[in-house]
Amino acid sequence: MKRTGDGSLLRKVNQSAILETIREHGPISRSDIARRLQLSPATVTRIVTELLEQQIVFETGSMFAPYGRRPVLLQFNPRASLIIGVYVHRNMLGAVSDLNGDILERRARPSIPGEPGVEQLIDLVHELRQVALSYGPPVRGVGIGAPSVVTYQEGIVRWAPSLQWRELPLKARVEAATGLPVFVENEVNLIALGESWRGAGRDVSNLVCLSLGPGIGAGIVLNGLLYRGTHNAAGEVGYLLPGTDYLGCAYDGYGCLEGLAGGTGIVHCARQLLRSGEPSSLAERCSDAETELTAEMVLQAAREGDALALRVVEQISDYLSLLVASTVCVLDPDRVVISGDLVGFADLFVPRIRTRLEGALPLMPDLVVSDLRMDAAILGALAMALFETDGGLFVQKMQA
Repeated sequence: MKRTGDGSLLRKVNQSAILETIREHGPISRSDIARRLQLSPATVTRIVTELLEQQIVFETGSMFAPYGRRPVLLQFNPRASLIIGVYVHRNMLGAVSDLNGDILERRARPSIPGEPGVEQLIDLVHELRQVALSYGPPVRGVGIGAPSVVTYQEGIVRWAPSLQWRELPLKARVEAATGLPVFVENEVNLIALGESWRGAGRDVSNLVCLSLGPGIGAGIVLNGLLYRGTHNAAGEVGYLLPGTDYLGCAYDGYGCLEGLAGGTGIVHCARQLLRSGEPSSLAERCSDAETELTAEMVLQAAREGDALALRVVEQISDYLSLLVASTVCVLDPDRVVISGDLVGFADLFVPRIRTRLEGALPLMPDLVVSDLRMDAAILGALAMALFETDGGLFVQKMQA
């Protein structure tokens, strides 16, 4: 997504702001839109004309005026076209939505690695397209989230270990198979977009979403726009080093911090304590902790008061506190949102993080838990397709 100050981006930002104003405040007149957004009447008229031609808005009568012409009112049409969003993780989760982001249909598949997984993804997009056609409007585009650093412009998945996708031109593959505009992005970036559009970040300009799952990642929205970094790797916070003891080491697979505090780290810590002979209900939950133990088992045991599991939570919370502190001190976001696969257990971490950071930072972060859960990634995929298809409809308010 181009992030310069050129005319194309300015047009998209203005159009997005106008559309969002009509969406939130319609029926509304052109003059009221110009007044709310501090845009010239000519700019508003030109963009509204484009939206009318695309049938994304429609005129719906007029309002009383004491003199002169009666202003014509505009209303948003969420069924002008539909969008497909797919989130590829441990499962492939797909959805069809209208332009409001209201999900009309969902589909799910267990993810499989390698080339069969690519074919499965293409089949899922085909299925979702058929579902969309049953509703009538055309499909505007497809957004896909992948668990990898993604070269966004080309839609290349650099390396997704769980899927065994390396240097995969996913955008080109799906576009060739479907004929639809396709946009591929890192999954955590999509979570941030989803939260910014329809979740905990919709009322702020600067947002960080920390995704807790097998690994740890961050999606960053600055001044209302997704920030990717020079190498499309902004937010790879799982590679942070939490202390000098971790310098001079190589970390294969997972980064240092996510190996300590992600789902993998939770399991590793619990196994170490179990090997020491410490009693725990976890020994009864799985017959072989070396192969069957999961992060969810450990966190559920902690919720139920298991002493060993609670020790794991305390240790993990310390690492997460360091992560939140680093994020807040560097980026100073309006809000930090906890999300990801393990968000259902955030109540175990968030109070401890707040306690550990009290007094340690110049400003305490506004730390909240996602209500969208994994819908955030799907909504982010939908938002990306809205913004990047011709005419750019997403959906972030202009900054004052």
